[in-house]
Amino acid sequence: MKAAAALAGTVAIVTGGSGAIGRSIAIRLAGAGHSVVITGRRMDALEAAAEEIRMSTGASSNIIPVACDVSDEASVEGMFASIASDHGACSLLVNSAGIMKGGPTETLSADVFSQVMNVNVVGPFLCAREAFKQMAPLGGGRIINIGSIAGESPRPDSAPYTTSKFALAGLTRSLALDGRQHNIAVGAIHPGNVLSELLTAEQIAQREESEGFITADDVAACVMTMAELPLSANVLEISVIPTRQPLVGRG
Repeated sequence: MKAAAALAGTVAIVTGGSGAIGRSIAIRLAGAGHSVVITGRRMDALEAAAEEIRMSTGASSNIIPVACDVSDEASVEGMFASIASDHGACSLLVNSAGIMKGGPTETLSADVFSQVMNVNVVGPFLCAREAFKQMAPLGGGRIINIGSIAGESPRPDSAPYTTSKFALAGLTRSLALDGRQHNIAVGAIHPGNVLSELLTAEQIAQREESEGFITADDVAACVMTMAELPLSANVLEISVIPTRQPLVGRG
């Protein structure tokens, strides 16, 4: 059976669906036959993203924008409940929502640190918890967390972001273990430099010169590699980086 046929009619949830990576993932999933729910805090941004996705994949694509704050427990619970009621249980969750904040350690506030942890770690946990509840009765499902190589190789002044991505890698492994009994496959993709709205123009220019970039669609292609596998197979981790990015080796 072709992958697109296998995915047709299933419900996928992509958090951070209005961001560069989330949109690219949604485009790929919709093209493969998923009904795709894109979530984020701003409905106007989600509706614009949904229209872009429909234009890329065809007007008949089932793209469903739903406002949700992944760091708010009640908001996540309500979102999963309404989707299940209106469209069916979630069989694929992609945790793509994330924020990037940092600064010199000696001046970082606990509030900034907590904001990053709440969105980048608590959010994926809450969404995975609700997904488990829907996937287990289906006989299984898949969860893909979008991490970062920052969890392995931090940049200066990035304590909140780096810590959150290191924690997300640990959460992924714990969920993969807990998901075994339910036939829920859980893995993570750790991108290097990606052109996205999280970076300033100055950061983009600097990194382009010294390291290079991959595209959001490169990350989406990795998502599809994992999503199109049978549930009997799991990719625990993928690192996808620009060929020039110095993650490994000695300078």
